[in-house]
Amino acid sequence: MKTEPIKQKLFVILAALSALPCFSAIIIGSPTTSWIPITYGANVPDPVEDQQTGLVSGDLVGDTNHPAFYSQFDDAGTPSLTDGTLAFRVRLNSIKNESKRDFDYNLFIGIDADQNGSLDLFLGVDNNPNGSGQLAIWDPGPGLNDGPSSTTIVSPPLMTFAEAAGTNYHFALVDSILDPSATSYDLDGAGKTDAFISFSFDFGFIVNLLSASSISIDQTSGMNYVMATATQDNSLNMDINGIDGGIDSALTFEELGASSDALSATGHSVPEPAVMTLIGIGGLSLMISKHLRSNRIYG
Repeated sequence: MKTEPIKQKLFVILAALSALPCFSAIIIGSPTTSWIPITYGANVPDPVEDQQTGLVSGDLVGDTNHPAFYSQFDDAGTPSLTDGTLAFRVRLNSIKNESKRDFDYNLFIGIDADQNGSLDLFLGVDNNPNGSGQLAIWDPGPGLNDGPSSTTIVSPPLMTFAEAAGTNYHFALVDSILDPSATSYDLDGAGKTDAFISFSFDFGFIVNLLSASSISIDQTSGMNYVMATATQDNSLNMDINGIDGGIDSALTFEELGASSDALSATGHSVPEPAVMTLIGIGGLSLMISKHLRSNRIYG
């Protein structure tokens, strides 16, 4: 009996299954060890005290050992690649009112889902004093949406969701439970403890809204993020993660270094389309070279 090939195939299948990512239900207030840092190439986001409005509690902060931006994904335990839950966590300089313990501004995560440099959708927190205290999804406005000075956001939001503390929303001071590996809870050294704001969205909503704009993604697709705070829900006017100030810059997000590395919803690095093109060209060149050598040898 030819049992050895069957055993080898079974081993390959089991190895492939064991290599698949394993997800569990998101606990929105879980420690940072359960979250994946969102990176920005060689940049170390985010410089302290670079928000542009004088409101320190809207200042994004992070350094090499204390990321400013994280994500987490739950695939819902189904074979589908377009369902599940996508969550984000952001580190802020301080809390406006520590006794009240809330976030009174807007926080935007712009998604460049087709990786062409222009933001295609905005997710975030709509908590500014004129807002309703809600999670929201916004359409991009008519601008180019490829840099701070060209980005426009359609207000009111396209979709809104009630903030359910402990379920899809969490806001708390950074401590040893939330950030076990931290060596500082006050990155700017000004005497006020930093804060984490965490929130989640149904990934299916994101997939469907992008599909309406003829952009197709699933949980394996590469996406770039631009993350920022604001005092209003139609522009980025406080702090942009990954750069020092720059909210009025005419440069693009990519040129500024404010566009994150390409990540899938599951948090895996995904090569940029230009890199994949180069890889494809390189592979084709190698095949042609081998073919020509073969013809010289055997022709």
